[in-house]
Amino acid sequence: MGAKKTIKTAGVSAVMKKPNMKKIKQSEIKFLREELLDYQGGQDPITGLQITDPVLDHDHDSGAVRCVLQREVNSFEGKVWNAYKRFIRPLGASYEDVLIALVEYKNKDYSNNPIHPKHKTEKDKIIREYRRRIKRAKRPQTKEKYRVLIRDLTNESK
Repeated sequence: MGAKKTIKTAGVSAVMKKPNMKKIKQSEIKFLREELLDYQGGQDPITGLQITDPVLDHDHDSGAVRCVLQREVNSFEGKVWNAYKRFIRPLGASYEDVLIALVEYKNKDYSNNPIHPKHKTEKDKIIREYRRRIKRAKRPQTKEKYRVLIRDLTNESK
């Protein structure tokens, strides 16, 4: 056997016999996954959490192996990529730009903006539950009890 060569791609090193231009065999996946997982220190590169259910991630366009991910993270990444291809790529925006802009968008402070009419606060949810209980209640005392609770909650906001 020839000397093993350490290859670095996308911040991950894999001990392989040849550069990764060749397709690996199915039987080599377990070895490569274990080597990469060890190199990554057992951490998922996306979440930074310890990997408990490792999968070998690869680029579905080029086929290049990327890293070892937690199974759920790999699924999430695939769903995000597929959603981008379906909804955003036809608009002409790049994947990377959209992800960066999305993080920036989500991190902005919108607390001084008005509340959307469809948003349900915890109080709205409680009132809805009390109204449901009034409809189901058979005893007048029970119905009155929930009417009083609703009245108290709605008077709090005035």
